[in-house]
Amino acid sequence: MLKRPHSPASLHDDLIEAAETERRLPAAHPRKATTYWPEISHDWLAYADADAVQRLEPATARQVDRYDALLVAIIALPEEQDRRILWETANAAAFRSRVPWSKIGKRNQIDRRTAKRRYELALMNLFVSLPL
Repeated sequence: MLKRPHSPASLHDDLIEAAETERRLPAAHPRKATTYWPEISHDWLAYADADAVQRLEPATARQVDRYDALLVAIIALPEEQDRRILWETANAAAFRSRVPWSKIGKRNQIDRRTAKRRYELALMNLFVSLPL
């Protein structure tokens, strides 16, 4: 069970962390069979160093637990529009420094300010619905 955060701003951070955790989870579908080519030296290629990390690190157990608890809390909201805008905003803001309100507004065919206002209202509804 998810405990109520200290403020709606920290709940917003938890939502973004949950969206980032979802991207770190393994794919839902198994991978197709692949062929294996022999290892070749990539020293001559113009790619990044061999030390460069190109994948996301897997999610930790605590991140997955917080992700599950937050999803249960979101699903418990009575309004579908609230659930949709909360999760859509979290996914759009994952791994970014700011929320792309214009992108969210275009997807929902509303103005960016209306999208932000609906998100803030849905965030407050979620904050109030969480147990103390």
